[in-house]
Amino acid sequence: MDEKFKRAVIFSGGGTRLMIYLGIFAALDELNRKPDLLIASCGGSFAATVINAFPDHFSRKEYLKSEEYYQFVVQTTLTKHKKLSEIGFFSLKKCLDKRKAPFIEDVFNRYLVEMPQNLAECFPSLKDTQFSKEIPTVIIGSELLFTPQESQRIRNEKKLFQKVIFTDPETAQKISKESISSHSKSFKNSAVKETSKIITDFSILDSTRASISDMFYVKPLSIRDHHFMGGVIDLVPIELAKHLSKEVITEKKQPYTSIEEALIRSVFGFSANERLLETESIIPEFQIDTTSIKQDLKGHYLEKSINWKKLEISFSFPKTYQQFVADMEMQWQYGFDQTILHLKT
Repeated sequence: MDEKFKRAVIFSGGGTRLMIYLGIFAALDELNRKPDLLIASCGGSFAATVINAFPDHFSRKEYLKSEEYYQFVVQTTLTKHKKLSEIGFFSLKKCLDKRKAPFIEDVFNRYLVEMPQNLAECFPSLKDTQFSKEIPTVIIGSELLFTPQESQRIRNEKKLFQKVIFTDPETAQKISKESISSHSKSFKNSAVKETSKIITDFSILDSTRASISDMFYVKPLSIRDHHFMGGVIDLVPIELAKHLSKEVITEKKQPYTSIEEALIRSVFGFSANERLLETESIIPEFQIDTTSIKQDLKGHYLEKSINWKKLEISFSFPKTYQQFVADMEMQWQYGFDQTILHLKT
């Protein structure tokens, strides 16, 4: 087995936290704690892709302030499920049902945001990006072990998902067979298979498209006759990080809301908050507290809300490109400052 990496950082989710992660990464460099391994899930995987795509902190930040990225944000299209009569009633039912994934949920047709299967359509500047040897990267996703035709059937204890580790062949060599078997108490009796799968022949952009496809939020990625979904299956893969690296840096995460908890329970069959507590009990060497983000960046951070006049979910977008650039700068600075605050010795 090859020697461990010196230091890993985990970018754990949040599709609107990309600039914050870039600020964290720049601050770690400033503190002489630059990680030599990135581990990313959900929205964090897009930040990891940008880090792989550009050579320095300035060009990475400029890309997330670019017209290309701005157009992607403001052209976000919501589906019919934005109606409270759709997503609202559905979420309420799931909150009241405490069972662990009794059915095979129809994640293929019930989702909130339209997104192309091929992200290169939205991000031409990133289309040739590959997993970099300079910055080894691991992206967490999940493979669906059922077909669209099986949706809405009773699960009968069938395993529906397998955690997927997307990376390059060289980094994959460092992952032992023992480390891809889950002994997590929170996953016991869930719809998640105990062993993980390693995939080394996906582009980093396809891996990211899989990882950001959270249930009921974005349609799964369908590629090579297989279907892949989000990194929420293991948002903070602390065990894998500890296996691969001598030192691990994570965020301190906010607890899941009751709706988020209910939706994850209904799909994957485990408690997301129990899993979060479990990851925090495996104490990382360093934690960056970002739990104040919604208060500190209020009005400068993309948020979901309810439009009561239309009785539907809506997103708060910046009104102008100039406002978008200013907001992104504030987000980067927040990630940078929180890292300096919590890790400076």
